Amino acid sequence: MTTPYADAPEPSRTTTPGQEDTMAEIVAAAAAVHAPQLLSRPKHEELDKLDRSTDALVAFGATLAQARPDAVLVIGLDHLETFWLEAVPTFTMVISQECEAHYMERRMRKRVHTDIAVDVLKKVISDGFDLTYSQEATLGHAFLTPFRYVLGESDVPVVPLLVNTYLPPIPSPRRCYELGKAIGRALAGRGERIAVIASGGMSHFPGTARYMAPNHDFDRWVIQETAAGRFQDLIDLTPVNLDEVGESELLTWCVLLGIVGDVPGRLLSYQEMSHHGQGVVQFLPRAADEARHEEGTGTELPRYGGHEFTSEDFIYYTFPEPEALPLNRFLHRLIVEEGLRDDFARAPEEAIAAAGLAPRFAEALRKPGFDALVEAGAHPLLALSSRQVVQLAADRLAEAAGGAGAEA
Repeated sequence: MTTPYADAPEPSRTTTPGQEDTMAEIVAAAAAVHAPQLLSRPKHEELDKLDRSTDALVAFGATLAQARPDAVLVIGLDHLETFWLEAVPTFTMVISQECEAHYMERRMRKRVHTDIAVDVLKKVISDGFDLTYSQEATLGHAFLTPFRYVLGESDVPVVPLLVNTYLPPIPSPRRCYELGKAIGRALAGRGERIAVIASGGMSHFPGTARYMAPNHDFDRWVIQETAAGRFQDLIDLTPVNLDEVGESELLTWCVLLGIVGDVPGRLLSYQEMSHHGQGVVQFLPRAADEARHEEGTGTELPRYGGHEFTSEDFIYYTFPEPEALPLNRFLHRLIVEEGLRDDFARAPEEAIAAAGLAPRFAEALRKPGFDALVEAGAHPLLALSSRQVVQLAADRLAEAAGGAGAEA
């Protein structure tokens, strides 16, 4: 098969143990933060740290462009922006001809490599994974962030894959790792050059009482282990373990690890934010000085960064009870509907009254912050995200009104 990148420099070939050497080349791979603050850049954030995160994403984007892939597999997740509670699939392949990713007013469209997407879908299902597929999914900021900062205006097609990470029951790290291996097997025999982006992580607890207390030590342990090419302890964790340390988004990393095999990762950026550990780790291509990796150099962090797991069930992202569906539905609408969001920002009481919610839900909406919403049954992600986007809408409306007043 002739590709438009026939003159590209040859990268190191990577195969997962047990896969044939005829598989498609994985020419670039990285795991990367996708925090919405990278897109909205609120004034109260540490903007210098956000800049370092986006600079690392752009740097990997330049590396990816030099590798000249035929398609980019983007492994992201759903923050209840895509499927909502009418259906919660575990894994979903997007096989539409194009896809759109959005966050508030920001939108980007990318062409989907449907031939690869459909072929992998069929083969992975035959290999024992019951993937969902969608020809109409609208993706959220887990995809918009890498689309903007990594892929930019590139016309390289994408293959979007969603992993459920916030709505229990969620898959285990090992199941995600095995899915990655199955994807690698599905790519065997194809001639394309493939790049992989795992969009997610690191430790954060959006919308919960631990929002301002991420587990940075666990993050640094993950960075240490990936640098050493050691993934077994991470793969052996349970979904409940990940919930306890705010790391459920590492499930996208686990899929990537299954695809690329035991390849050490190189840290491009780690930013210790007050509410989030923001990491960018590149696995492929490897730098020339990484040809031989020596383990055990320097002082190593203890296993799990010293954390001792105690939970037997989910603490922070629990199963959303059906009785709270009306509240969760309204919060979801605030996130995805610009008109309703603006109406709420202008006149919250009128918007709450028009929603016709039960008194306890309406009262929770009137209280500041997101704690009351979570106590009333809101999913923490919806509680936090809805508050964030309404505040951003209010700021935008106030600026517009100020500008109009100045012109008058």
